[in-house]
Amino acid sequence: MDIGVLRRDGRTDPFFDGTARDELMIKRCEPCDRWFGPDATGCPGCGADELGWARACGDASLVTWTITHGRDPDDEPAFLALVELAEGPWLHARLDGVTGLREGLPLVARFVHPAEGEAYLLFSGTRRSPQ
Repeated sequence: MDIGVLRRDGRTDPFFDGTARDELMIKRCEPCDRWFGPDATGCPGCGADELGWARACGDASLVTWTITHGRDPDDEPAFLALVELAEGPWLHARLDGVTGLREGLPLVARFVHPAEGEAYLLFSGTRRSPQ
C-alpha cells in the first residue's frame, strides 16, 4: 500500500535530515537525559522547554500492530505498528518484511528513499549485526 509523497514542514527538518542519512533522529532532554518522540515539545520530567535532536540507535521492540487492506484486492496490505525504541519512546511506524508478529518482537529501523519526497522510516524484523 503506497503511503504517498512525504514533505517536511519546517518542524520536521532534523527528523527528515536524519532519514536522508539513514539515521533515526528523535528528541532528547539534555538536562535529565530523557528521550522523546519527534513530536515532543518539552520535558515533563524537569520542565525544560527546549529539547534537542539526537540520534537513536534504531533498535526497537513491537508493542502492538494492525494490518490494513486497500480497496483494491491486488494491493499489498500495510502493517502498521506501535514500537518501543531502545531509548524508551514509542513511535507509530510501518513494518516491512516482518513475520511471526508478537509482542516484544525485536525490530530495527530501516529507511526508504523514494524518487519523490522525503526518505521515511519503517521497521523490519532483522537485527543489525554488531559493529
